[in-house]
Formats: sequence, structure tokens, C-alpha cells
Amino acid sequence: CVLHSLKSGKILSADIGYKGTQLKLTLQLEGGQRVIFKPKWFERDFVQETIISGGDRHNGEIATFHLGRLLELRRTPIAVGRKINLKNEIIPVASERLLKTFFTKGRNQCFYGKCLYCKDESTGVCAEGDILEGVVILWLPNRYPLKVYRSPWLRSYKPGVTRRWESDKDFCKDVIMKEPYDSGSMLMDLVDATIVDYLIGNADRHHYETLGTQSDSMVLILDNGKSFGNPDYDEYTILAPLYQCCKIRESTWQTLLMLRNTVLSKTLQTLLSQDSLEPVLYDKYYAALDRRLERILLEVNECIVAKGLQQVITDTSTHS
Repeated sequence: CVLHSLKSGKILSADIGYKGTQLKLTLQLEGGQRVIFKPKWFERDFVQETIISGGDRHNGEIATFHLGRLLELRRTPIAVGRKINLKNEIIPVASERLLKTFFTKGRNQCFYGKCLYCKDESTGVCAEGDILEGVVILWLPNRYPLKVYRSPWLRSYKPGVTRRWESDKDFCKDVIMKEPYDSGSMLMDLVDATIVDYLIGNADRHHYETLGTQSDSMVLILDNGKSFGNPDYDEYTILAPLYQCCKIRESTWQTLLMLRNTVLSKTLQTLLSQDSLEPVLYDKYYAALDRRLERILLEVNECIVAKGLQQVITDTSTHS
């Protein structure tokens, strides 16, 4: 199966990662799969300073893939944990530009690759000896073009600076008057992504991608490394598209209802126990997922009370 191939497939080539702010590798596997490898930066229980700070969490990508499966949102990239031997599996097949970024620290193999924040050895990542833990993420073939959109609920990323959506409760009324949110399924796709982001604690969805360039193309839920940072803090504003627009797909709503009463956490824990990097999540995150799910259900119920069931629960076609 695909998960087995990603976990154990022979690496035929290794190069610097695709553009972005975070360190990663692009690998070609024996089965023909092109994949991204994101390394481990933090221990499972390490808490970030803020909701958008720090490097990506490799385990967050794994957990979000399986969470997407549970929510029946088949738009999170396939991700599997893997431990790679840098000396035996990467260095012999690495490109020259990647090899130039390798160095040693004590008895550990390290590299810093190439990305916006990848500067020199001070920004590199080190294995434990030769073994580096990380996540392998299946990359879409080039024949599937992605179109990038700026999120209407983009954060300012500047201290003390807020955007209109953060203070204007009627912000969504303007959003739905403009393309591509004035028709089709784009808004509902964005609400689906918002629900995933709130559950995983990802406040960094500044842009999003659609599969294909048509206006009705589905929104993919990519780049989920800024997740599972603090199990004791729930960033309410991530839910702004949901509580400002007061719309949710009926299929999504029904799925959320079925996952109440710890079904979400227990089922996800069972799925993640099959990954080679088990335990994928620190125990406290499972309680956080159930707590955040209850908040989502509360927000939807408040919308129903205010606007009526038919105005809130929509049968807009689902992308599954």
C-alpha cells in the first residue's frame, strides 16, 4: 500500500526541498513516488511560545492526515512517520547542492538545506548519530496544478496590528459578495479547513491551495506542520470563518456529531498507534481535540439559534 511504500521504500535521489520557509527534503522513492521529508525539531510535549512561532512539527503532519480521514475530508496529504539513515540513505544519492549543506556536530550528521530560514549551520537539523526522525509526505504529480489563494482571514503577523476581520463581526458579508466565495463550494471548503485548523491548533493558514484552476476546484488542506503546539490553549479566532459566516456542510456537521463523547480522540489514537513513530501525539492533545470539538459544536448551535437550521446547515456539494 502507499503508506508502506512511503515508510520503507528505497530512496533513489535526494535534493533540497521545494520552496518555502521550513527545512525539508525532496526525495524520489523506488516506487516512483515523489515525496517531501520534514525532519523532527521538537519532542512531542514541547510547547511553542506563540500560536505561529517555531518550526514545523513532523508529527503534526501525521496526525492531521489521519484526522482528515476521520472527518471524511480527503484533502489532507498522505503522511507517514519514518526514521532515515542520513549516512546510508541520503548522502549517497544526494544532489551536489544538498551535500554542500551537510556538516557534523559531535557524532551527529546534520544539514541545513535551502529555504527562507535555512542560512547556515546555526539553522540546521541534526540526527541522533546517523538516524533522523521525520515525516514523509506524498507530493502531487506535476500534472495536477495547484492554484494559490490568499485567505480572507489572513493574520497581520505584526505585533499590535489587527486586520478588519478581527473586529468586524459582519466581515463575512463582504467576503461572500466577491469571487470565488459568491458561488460554488469554495466557502464551504474553507470552513471545512477552518474546523481542521481549530482542532489541530493551526493559526497559520495565510494562504490555501485548490486542486486545479477552475473556480469549483476543491481546497486542499496542505502544510499542517504548525499544529499541536499547546494542548492547554485554544485559539478561538481560528474559527472566525465558521462563526462569522454561520455556514457548515451538512456532511461535515453530521460527522462532527458522530465524533462527540471522546469518539474523536479514541479513534484517532487507534489510527496513530499504527504509525512507526508511535506515540505520534503527547497524551494531553487527545483531551484538547475533544474539548475543541465541543467548542465547534457550540458555535454551530449558536448560529442555528440565531439564524435557523436551514440557513446554517447547507447541502452544498461536498468534495470527498
